[in-house]
Amino acid sequence: MSPRGRFRCLALAVFLLPLLLSCKAQPVPEAPPARAALRPASGIRPDEHATDLHELRDPRDNRPPLPRPLRRCFPGDGALSPQRPLVALLDRAAELYDQGVARAQGPGPAEEARAAYEEALVCAEEAARLDPRSVDAHYNRGLALLELGQVEAARDALTRALAIDPDDVKSLAAAADLYINHLGPSLDHTETGLEYARRGSRRLRRSKDKLMIARMALLEGQALNDLGHPRESLARLEASLAAHDNVQAHYERAVALFDLCRFEEARRGFSEVSRRAPDDAWAQHYLGLVLEFLGRQAEADRAFERARRQRPQDFPPPLPIDPAEFRSLVLQEAEALPPELRADLRHVSLQTADLPDVVDLTAEEPPLSPTILGLFRGPPLGQTPDGMPRTIILYRKNLLRAVASREELRAQIRTTLLHELGHLHGEDDETLRARGLE
Repeated sequence: MSPRGRFRCLALAVFLLPLLLSCKAQPVPEAPPARAALRPASGIRPDEHATDLHELRDPRDNRPPLPRPLRRCFPGDGALSPQRPLVALLDRAAELYDQGVARAQGPGPAEEARAAYEEALVCAEEAARLDPRSVDAHYNRGLALLELGQVEAARDALTRALAIDPDDVKSLAAAADLYINHLGPSLDHTETGLEYARRGSRRLRRSKDKLMIARMALLEGQALNDLGHPRESLARLEASLAAHDNVQAHYERAVALFDLCRFEEARRGFSEVSRRAPDDAWAQHYLGLVLEFLGRQAEADRAFERARRQRPQDFPPPLPIDPAEFRSLVLQEAEALPPELRADLRHVSLQTADLPDVVDLTAEEPPLSPTILGLFRGPPLGQTPDGMPRTIILYRKNLLRAVASREELRAQIRTTLLHELGHLHGEDDETLRARGLE
């Protein structure tokens, strides 16, 4: 059983620079930057800091929404000022958005970047009022809203852009990024983002825009990694790197190699990412995982410690539970199972280990993920040859990394036992996932 929905790693500023918001004066818009760390841009809730075009509902009843006073894009423009051309509004939005990107990368306070994004949003919304069917206006709204942490509103804006033009490549890339990297992790979100990215890649088959080709292939690779398809992911990530060398694709490629148990190649990949992005904690963490499987524990411990120093909130020290105590906890949870499940355990050898054996991982195609929490080995009950030994193994280090407390550890041990007992009865991962035993 493998914990999915991993956080993405790279604490990089942007994927493609410079980012330009689209404008009708630009026949081939630049691709938006990937959100390198793939974490929310801020802690702002979607309903906070509503922009001028947004409407506020009276919480007391269901009367129509109350419009807020509208602001104009250009300083000095008031309610009676002549309307600016659409291209001027979009150009101004692009300028302000680029200022926000530059400020977010610089040493200044985050409020300066936020102010630029808010002004860019004002301009994009004025453009949308002027031409409600402008794909560029809604696309630009979506990017600015996303930077402001208003994820649901960004989804609405990008949905509007794609409703007007379902094949607009820049909107497809932004929507794919939104669903894969920003909305709450779920199978539906990831698969939706993958479909957007695939459609974008099809639209780019005859394109010479190498940056956008690389961007779209990277998004496909990210989604396929999260869906547990590392071999397919690897092909798309290599296509991304062939179009444009970028650190994010190197990171995702190394993740795919790790999941395929190609540990030496993965080590080289994460080492390259760490060289180019030394402050990225997730690259350090994965490097530690790889080194552990290569038997280089001292180096692995140093990589884990670097990750812990850089992102202590993501990598707290593991619970101090040694192999003997871990086995004792597993046996206690096994004894606490209902009688019929304890009876099932008489058909298997219940074992514990620090990490999975590579032979077990690579016995299937594609290989099992090295981060699995447990494994059932042998034929299900009732299947021949019935005399073959059956084994359930729980992995100490992987389980300790998946929890934050002893209570969580006990609960995860119990869930893992139930999952592997499901395999004993012939259930597959999809069925077990549907029963909440992931």
